Amino acid sequence: MPSLTCGDGLAVLTASERRVVELAAAGETNRAIADHLFVTLRTVEVHLTRSYRKLGISSRAELPHALAS
Repeated sequence: MPSLTCGDGLAVLTASERRVVELAAAGETNRAIADHLFVTLRTVEVHLTRSYRKLGISSRAELPHALAS
């Protein structure tokens, strides 16, 4: 995948964070992501929060653009 705006971009995300971010960018809800990945809802929330910080974005709406960069 291409590098993103915040330094190393996707390379700074863990594999788990990347899976969560990709599903969120595709429009899945946090609950659906948790069910799909067999993790808790809180785990999804933590991964998204950390990913936003690492990618330099502040909302879920920015994910598709961040992934397309």
